[in-house]
Amino acid sequence: MNANASNNWLEAAPLENGVRVFSGPSLFADLYGQVRDAERRILTDEEVRALPNGDALWNADEWRIRARGARRLVHALEEADRPLMILDVGCGNGWLTNILHQQGHMVIGLDGFTAELEQAARLFPGPAFIRADLFTPELPKEHFDVIVFAASFQYFGDAPKTMDRCRELLRPRGEVHILDTILYQSRTEVEDARARSISYYDELGFAEMAAHYHMHRMADLQTLGRCRVLSAPGGMNRTLARFGRLASPFTHVVIR
Repeated sequence: MNANASNNWLEAAPLENGVRVFSGPSLFADLYGQVRDAERRILTDEEVRALPNGDALWNADEWRIRARGARRLVHALEEADRPLMILDVGCGNGWLTNILHQQGHMVIGLDGFTAELEQAARLFPGPAFIRADLFTPELPKEHFDVIVFAASFQYFGDAPKTMDRCRELLRPRGEVHILDTILYQSRTEVEDARARSISYYDELGFAEMAAHYHMHRMADLQTLGRCRVLSAPGGMNRTLARFGRLASPFTHVVIR
C-alpha cells in the first residue's frame, strides 16, 4: 500500500514482524488460535500461497465454495470502476486481502490472531495488516469504501452495533459485504444451529468457544440498511447440485 497522508494513522502504530499493532493479544484470539489448530485450519506458507485453491486440503470442498465467493466479490467490486479503500475484517492469513490488492484496491487486513497476521504480512507484502478490533478507536472514520466480512461476521454477536460501527468507518455510499457466512431464515434454524455449535465445540474440547460463535438471521440483517443479496442457498445452488457441483450453504449480502 502506498503511503499517503490519509494513512498516517497506520504509520503511527508500532510495526512488529510486518504487522501494525493497535491492540494487545486478547484471550479470544488465543482461544481462536487453539481452535484453528485443532481444526487443522492453520496452514503452511505453501498452502496459503495456493489459496483459494485448497484441493490438497482436508476441506477442499469448502475451499471450492470460497473460491466462488471470492470471484463473486471481485466481480461486484468491479462495478465501482476505480480502486477502492477496503477493510478486510477477520482477514486471517490474508489470502483474500491479497486477491483484492491484486485487483488494484488499497486493502487493510484486520485480525486479532497474531500468528496468521504475521504469516499474511510475510507472504503478501502489498496490503497492510493490522492487529486490531473493529472497534479500535484509532481506525479513521469515513475512511473506507468497502468493509468485508468473509467468514467472520459470525464472531460479532450484536449485528446492529457492528453495522453502526461500520457506518462510522465508511465513506458516504460505502458498503458492507458479508460473505462465506450462513444466514438463517428462521429463529428455529438459529436455535438448531446454536445447539449444533455447542455440541461441536464441546466435542472438540473448547466448549467456551461456542459463546463467541453467533448465528444471524437474514431478516435481521435486512432491517439494518438497504440490503442486496448477491448469492444465497437455493436457486442456482440447486442447479449446481444437479450437475454434481457442490452447493453453497453461504449467503453473500451487500448492506448500505
